[in-house]
Amino acid sequence: MQKYSQQEMSQAELRQMQLIQVELLAEFDALCRKHGLRYIIASGTLLGAVRHGAFIPWDDDIDVEMLRSDYDKLCRIDKREFGANTFLQTYKTDKHYPWLYGKLRRTGTQAVRLGQEHMKMHSGVFIDIFPRDGVPNNGALRAARGLVATVCRKILYSRAAYRSSTTFMGRLGWSVVRFIPKQVAFGMAKILSVVFAEQRADRVGCIGYHGKAETNGFRKDWFTELVTLPFEGGMYFAPADWDGYLRYVYGEGYQTPPPPNRRSVTSPLSFYSLGHRG
Repeated sequence: MQKYSQQEMSQAELRQMQLIQVELLAEFDALCRKHGLRYIIASGTLLGAVRHGAFIPWDDDIDVEMLRSDYDKLCRIDKREFGANTFLQTYKTDKHYPWLYGKLRRTGTQAVRLGQEHMKMHSGVFIDIFPRDGVPNNGALRAARGLVATVCRKILYSRAAYRSSTTFMGRLGWSVVRFIPKQVAFGMAKILSVVFAEQRADRVGCIGYHGKAETNGFRKDWFTELVTLPFEGGMYFAPADWDGYLRYVYGEGYQTPPPPNRRSVTSPLSFYSLGHRG
């Protein structure tokens, strides 16, 4: 089995990739405004907007989040409305793509995640688009939802982990899980999104992403009561209570950058190609 390692980017290359991602974000924003879709810049992207008015200098991705109802409308937009070099990737548009959230990709580029070299999906430079479904207030129901969501993610993650796990037993275990069809996970996630519809919820979370905050859910008003914030020369939607969102995700000290030894990229790549830019 071929071994891959992380390919370090120069600062110039990192900046080039960031600028491709900004172009994708601007296109995404224009489509959302045209079709009346709500979204927020999220996680490290929101933190960068608040703290720097731009990318966190060492960050290597852009995250946006949407309520499920807006995400589903986005996925129904005719592909001809996207740029000629832009691809909206979901498990419905790319049969090799195994995740429960979408990506907007730039064709003619490559950004292959470390450990995913064997996966045949479209691998252009991307921004992540996370849909949010309802999270119940009842603790038992919330735990049950979290358990089913975890099972969905494990089934899908096995497509990467059966090759990328660092131990023999890990690769063996994930290889067994990989025999469960992806459609099982997609179907279970669909049931969750219907049973716990965001329209009937006060809190929302992403079925396809892990973490305590996702299990407990985010305040729904962070996705409905919006302002615009400057980011990389544009104005993009964010929660009106962006301070509350960032405190929930990063804690009270979010305005203080981490020490230099903790400033690293969040999506290590084993291969990248950024195309030609004039």
